[in-house]
Amino acid sequence: MNPFRSAGVPSRMLAVLTGGALLAGVITVPATPASAATPSPSPSPSLSPSPSAKVAAEPLAAPAITVNGETCGDEPAWHTGTGDRLAARWAATFDSGTTETAVLYTIVGPDGEDVSSFAAPVDDGVGTTDRSLYLNHDTVYRVEVRVRTGDTWAPEPVASCRFGVRQPPVVSTVVPVLAAQAVYVHDEARGGVGVAGKYLVAATRQGKAVAYEYAVSGTTSRPATWESIPVADGEPAVLPVVPAASGRQYLHLRGIDQYGVRGPSRTSSFLVGTPATTKPAPPAVTVRELEDGTPDDGHVPLEVALTSDLGTTPMGVVIFRHASREIGRAVFDEQSETVQVDQSGLGTGFQDVNAEYRQFTGALRMVTTVRVCVNDCAFTGGKAAITALGDARLDPNLVVEVSGFSPEPTSYRYEWLRDGKVVSAGGSDEDRHYLSLPPDEGRTLTARVTAYGPRMAPKTVTASVKIGDRPDADVCYGGKYIGSRWLNNYTYCSTTATSAGEAGSGRSIEMLVAEPWPGPGYTYSRVGESDDPNVAYWFDMEGYVQGRGWEGLKRKGDVYHVGSVGQNRRLEAFRIDDGGALAPYYDVWYRAYVPKHGWLGWAKNGENAGTTGFGHRIEAVQMRILPKGTRRSASGTGNAPFYDKGTQFQVTVQPYMRPSGWRPLVHGGSTAGLTSTTQRLNAVRVGVDGRYSGGVQVAAKVERDGWRSFVRDTKVAGTYHGTNRTSAYKMRLTGEMAKRYDIYYRVHVSGVGWLGWAKNGGGAGTESYRYRNTAVQVVLVKKGERPLMSGYGRAAYRR
Repeated sequence: MNPFRSAGVPSRMLAVLTGGALLAGVITVPATPASAATPSPSPSPSLSPSPSAKVAAEPLAAPAITVNGETCGDEPAWHTGTGDRLAARWAATFDSGTTETAVLYTIVGPDGEDVSSFAAPVDDGVGTTDRSLYLNHDTVYRVEVRVRTGDTWAPEPVASCRFGVRQPPVVSTVVPVLAAQAVYVHDEARGGVGVAGKYLVAATRQGKAVAYEYAVSGTTSRPATWESIPVADGEPAVLPVVPAASGRQYLHLRGIDQYGVRGPSRTSSFLVGTPATTKPAPPAVTVRELEDGTPDDGHVPLEVALTSDLGTTPMGVVIFRHASREIGRAVFDEQSETVQVDQSGLGTGFQDVNAEYRQFTGALRMVTTVRVCVNDCAFTGGKAAITALGDARLDPNLVVEVSGFSPEPTSYRYEWLRDGKVVSAGGSDEDRHYLSLPPDEGRTLTARVTAYGPRMAPKTVTASVKIGDRPDADVCYGGKYIGSRWLNNYTYCSTTATSAGEAGSGRSIEMLVAEPWPGPGYTYSRVGESDDPNVAYWFDMEGYVQGRGWEGLKRKGDVYHVGSVGQNRRLEAFRIDDGGALAPYYDVWYRAYVPKHGWLGWAKNGENAGTTGFGHRIEAVQMRILPKGTRRSASGTGNAPFYDKGTQFQVTVQPYMRPSGWRPLVHGGSTAGLTSTTQRLNAVRVGVDGRYSGGVQVAAKVERDGWRSFVRDTKVAGTYHGTNRTSAYKMRLTGEMAKRYDIYYRVHVSGVGWLGWAKNGGGAGTESYRYRNTAVQVVLVKKGERPLMSGYGRAAYRR
């Protein structure tokens, strides 16, 4: 059974392939009688006639071609389009009995290039299709008809003919007549009811118009009646418009060609004013002087610009005259033109020059008078004022406003001075703006503006303001413990908290938030470094996450943080650096509470806080922003801000306690000895097994001996077999280690606590032997890093 044959219908349903592509639609083709020589179509998906059928067929007679029912032959029949397109019915009629199932139409332009190709099914010997094509006015095209040869279209057409296309005129550009009583435009109310305006048909395409029909109405609907004006060859088409109502009105316009065919209607709108809303039209042209790159060439450069009422349609001629003499002219090909006017005969100083503009041939002349500086001219007037959105004494975002100069300067130079010294200068509009910073507080800020113009003597004006005291920057911070629930509507950020977390809680912080809060008027970034020049302050943060190491800023919802959320991973260390215009005037300080050490020392401006490599948790964090140079007091513990296992494990310390003896050795950063005991620390062994060559030397101050000589790595410094008391120590690195690190050390004294830090050979302990030392700590600090701060400001060596 043929799968394409419909029951009870003597036809077969075929989908026609065009060049290998399936044509949309189903085509009904008469069935071939069973007794015919052509075999039944194969149920194969290919819908093309079989090659054997083509071989058996008689030579094909050329089909007759019609376009819109008109015979198409060697002499072109002319068809009228709709303005841009020609909608036509294409038909190719074969002799009865043809076996063709489809034809291919090809439209060929006068240059021999194909314009379009489309296929059509053949039904009862006629290949018919309706197509709308973009075709040009007054152009003759050729249509070619092809049939299939095997599975492809035949290379040569079986028939062709010529046809012509005429398109009616299409109005493409309409502009207001600038010399009319009212100049009506789309976006501003002008004129009024009964106030006459005019429109100019600036451009049409396709066919040539011999007349125009137009109407004005209050809707976009097609008008019931039209007015008509004829157009003489080469003359402009001007349409008089007298509004009968205010508000939004619509101009409907269409062209008519010599055959009486009307083109498509173009609709544009304009606003008609009332006495309360109407606005005056701007000048047809504006003129300004340009910087003169060749001042001795005998010409003055002027820029003349058309009003925006013409949109993007430049037109017309401008002539410059001094008295009655023409000194320059320009034809508008762009929205603005540069004219070199003749300087001879103008004299010196300011001279009045008339710019006479004519929009089109026959239009009224419009005159604009401008003052031109020939040479040796001086500005009059001019003033400057420092402004801000708020009080200029407190708002940091300042702007200098300049006004009152005559003539209008072509450029300015802006200088900002603090107590008479220039702190910012430039000639761009951005230089009008000044971000006032903390050094300005309490001082006089002056904006000095110099105006320039072609052949003008520069003139300078100033304005000043005394800057008040602004609030200092603050920090907003907070965090989250492992195991606590995430709160979607919580910012995790507070400016009033004394700490994030609770020291001694036994819980681990997993996530930390910190944002700068500069004073009012300053803009800050919550997301780290910003390229926005308006952003005055930001933080760059990183966190050391358990099992993953150092990681940057992350986001969850609207919260930007370091660390992790919901992964049961400790935040073990962090660092915060500040940036932006405010950064040079503030330090950001921060510290961590680690159970093994207590509160660590204060880190600042990108230094590490916490520990790495030890697996210690952070239970609480504190942060502060202080004016640059403000010294933060050390933690009461006097601890270092940060301990790294890889660094501190290069050092070992073993204490000798009297009377109990040698205790287990500890590494850098840990306490060697006891801080709560009646025993005495009387000797130490200090060793360095570092990444670099070199070691450590230690000297001890022993009763009745004084300062003994330095001993090398792991040798005993002090005494452990006599009754002499040891009161102080000195330590120093050697070799490459000494070039890479500083060695810090401090002594714990019974009844006093930890003394301050000594380093690199300084004395740590007491002058008197009556004090009882009980412990010592040793820390390695990389060269160039900030020195350790001593708790309570104590000295390392107590006399």
